[in-house]
Amino acid sequence: MVVTGLIWFYNEYIESGEFMNIKTQRCLEIAHSQGVQAVLVTSAHNKFYLTGFTGTTATVLVTDRNQYIIVDFRYIDQARSQCESSIVLLSNDNDNTIINLLNGIIESEGIDIIGFEKDQLTVGEYDSFKNSVKAEMLGLNFNELRLFKLAKEIEVMQKAADIADEAIGYIMEVIQPGMSESEVDLLLYNKIRQLGATSFSFNTIVASGWRGAMPHGVASDKIINENDFVTIDFGAVYQGYCSDLTRTFAMSKSADKRLVEIYDVVLKAQISALEACKPDVTTKEIDKIARDIITEAGYGNFFQHGTGHGLGILIHEAPRLNQLSTEVLKEGMVVTIEPGIYIPGLGGVRIEDDILITKDSYIRLTKSDKQLKYIR
Repeated sequence: MVVTGLIWFYNEYIESGEFMNIKTQRCLEIAHSQGVQAVLVTSAHNKFYLTGFTGTTATVLVTDRNQYIIVDFRYIDQARSQCESSIVLLSNDNDNTIINLLNGIIESEGIDIIGFEKDQLTVGEYDSFKNSVKAEMLGLNFNELRLFKLAKEIEVMQKAADIADEAIGYIMEVIQPGMSESEVDLLLYNKIRQLGATSFSFNTIVASGWRGAMPHGVASDKIINENDFVTIDFGAVYQGYCSDLTRTFAMSKSADKRLVEIYDVVLKAQISALEACKPDVTTKEIDKIARDIITEAGYGNFFQHGTGHGLGILIHEAPRLNQLSTEVLKEGMVVTIEPGIYIPGLGGVRIEDDILITKDSYIRLTKSDKQLKYIR
């Protein structure tokens, strides 16, 4: 439904309940629990989550009666086709400004308090809304909105993981000493696009030799040598959802034996942490399992990041799996398990999988082999 004027009440549409789905219900439950009647959604990821809109400019308002998406003329057809559960409002620079449209909804639905994503609005944006919108503005914590994945989301994330698995297998077939890390990055990008991904989930890490000690060592012009260990950490975005996979391998059996030893420790830590994943286990406990194994092997000071994180539309979502986290694993969460060891001047190892927490255990979404592979 497209609305181009200041006409607000669509009783037939409201009574049909077409706009309401599980995602919208979650949004409203979070809003009501924090004392607000409606939610102004401005972040691209939550707009996509709630409406399916993939354009760059839109404002979404979720109320008890409707879900509205406000766009300008550039996105009207796109919103119309993507946002079937929303009322699409067309804004312009005359009477139908975004503020006027919002105030029309506020007045027609009797809204007193509007919540907003407090970690998304800039100070300038907040001031603009606060001074113009005819309702009180209250910042909300929205971290839990996308915490539990629906069946369709899991299906899409499995495809994103499958793309990552196939792409890393391809790289292990074609990588050769003498290539630069950037060349490998390009080969990987072309492969995931061929497999149906729209982009990488983040700037791909290709860290070889001594650069393996850099947990976020994005691909550089360094040449990969025959005796290098290589860590590749990347993900594929498929239909708006991310995968996140890390594999470390040796270019040849001439690689430093200390790195082989480190690999065995990291693999043990990763598998042990995976095997402990199930509902009602704290994320801190999962981190401790991996960290204790690495510490007992004498490498505790060389593992400084968390063991994992939630995954979804964004590469980093709730929950966090680290030493300070207080969250608890629940059925429907998708998380990564990715311990690592990084030795300055020598190199490093990280191994990562994406998993879905099930009713009583977990399922690996990424399935590529984790035994140490020698390319030559």
